Amino acid sequence: MKNPSPPKIWRGRSDCNKCGGECALFGDLPAHELDLIHTPFDDLQYPAGTSLFLQGDDVNGIYYIRSGMVKLNRINPDGTQRIVRVLRPGNTVGLEAMVHPQYEHDAIPLTPVVACRIPLDVMAKLDRESPTLHRRVLQQWHAALSDADHWFAELANGPARVRIARLLLKMRDPNHPENSVLFTLEDIGSMLGMTVETASRIINAFLREGKIKRLESHGRDYQIDVAALEAEAQSDAV
Repeated sequence: MKNPSPPKIWRGRSDCNKCGGECALFGDLPAHELDLIHTPFDDLQYPAGTSLFLQGDDVNGIYYIRSGMVKLNRINPDGTQRIVRVLRPGNTVGLEAMVHPQYEHDAIPLTPVVACRIPLDVMAKLDRESPTLHRRVLQQWHAALSDADHWFAELANGPARVRIARLLLKMRDPNHPENSVLFTLEDIGSMLGMTVETASRIINAFLREGKIKRLESHGRDYQIDVAALEAEAQSDAV
C-alpha cells in the first residue's frame, strides 16, 4: 500500500560523519565502520499533526529524531487507534523497515519535528558489514519494546487522576522539564482507558488547583508543577 507523501520540508542533506557521534545508532562507531556511510541523509522537518509515515506504507527508510516528539499509533482492525509509544530526540523510528516491507504504525509529530531519514540500502550495508551497528540495532529494538511495556504498565493502573498526572510527567519537554504537552482528549481517553469527559474533568481540576497552567489559551502545551504532579502520581501507592 502506498499513501500520498506526507507534508514536510526538505532541509537539505545531513552528513553523518559530522553528527554521527550524537546519534544513538551511529554514535561511537569505529571510524572505519562510519566510513561505510557514503550517502548523505535527507534532513526533514515535519509540522505537528502531519506524518513521517503511515501504517501500511511501503518502507523507505529509518528515521532518527533530532528534535521534537512523535507519537506512534497502531490502527486496529475495527478502525480504532491506540497510541503505543511516544518518541523523543535520540530515538529511532521505523526499525521494522529492516525486516518488514510496510511500516507497522502511524508516526505522527506531536510538535514540530526535525528528523534524518536513513536509506534502507545504507542500513542493509551497515548491518552486513558493521558488527557494532548490528548490535546497536538489536539494542534499540529491545529498548523500544521495553519502553512500550513500561509506558503501559505505568499508565494502565491507578485512579484516573494518577494516570493523567503520570502522563503529564512522561510528556515533559526534555529541554524544558517544567513544560509538558498532551494529546487530544480523544487520544488521552483511548490510551488511558477513560472517557473524554473524565479526561477533560481531571485536566480542568489540575488547572484550578494550579498543578498545570496552559501556555496558550486553547493550546495543549502546559507549564507544570513537577513536585505536585509527582506527589499526585504516587498517591495510589500510599
